[in-house]
Amino acid sequence: MYESLESFPLRKINFVKTRTTILKAVSHLLKEKDFSSITVDEICSRAQISRGTFFNYFSTKDHVFHYFLRIFTIRIALRIKQWPEELSFEEKIREIYKWFNEETQYSRFVDSYINFLLTVGEENNEMKLIDAEFVYFFSGIEEEEYTHYNGLTLNTLFQEICKKAQGVKEIGLSDQPKELANLFAGVLVASYITDKTNGDIDHLTIFDKIWK
Repeated sequence: MYESLESFPLRKINFVKTRTTILKAVSHLLKEKDFSSITVDEICSRAQISRGTFFNYFSTKDHVFHYFLRIFTIRIALRIKQWPEELSFEEKIREIYKWFNEETQYSRFVDSYINFLLTVGEENNEMKLIDAEFVYFFSGIEEEEYTHYNGLTLNTLFQEICKKAQGVKEIGLSDQPKELANLFAGVLVASYITDKTNGDIDHLTIFDKIWK
């Protein structure tokens, strides 16, 4: 098993470096303008690559976010594994909501996530990490787990959280975990939108009442 990026063949090292360079270029541009206003030419200029090189790694500009979402989802999954057993369902929602809002690498992450849900859907995210990227971005993930993590979505993580909450009667609703996971995502999105409208109110507390 490879222990660091430098242990991989040069071809894979260059693959990781180019994809992350493109991601960093988009991240920097997002500090200056909205994603919809960013062009592929601007990304290429910032990353110092050709258009041909860009399209060798990403089919469209939107796929850069899909790539970041894959990384973000795995990061969230690893954080969830560190939760203490006694953490309540409400506390879990607040933790994830905080992680969403504190994401700084990809500016206005939640806005892009909302658009992604409406136009693509998590189950259709075709961006996967190669073994070298797992080693580069994360520690503690075994090679045999790569397929599992590449197939994870935030929705499947939410489903597991809701299923556990149902099991200990923290959720009064009897819906299937998949539907509750959709509601979970809706609570996060609705809280985010209403907080942007009026940040003086704790909207997450208001929306939490729907679970009872």
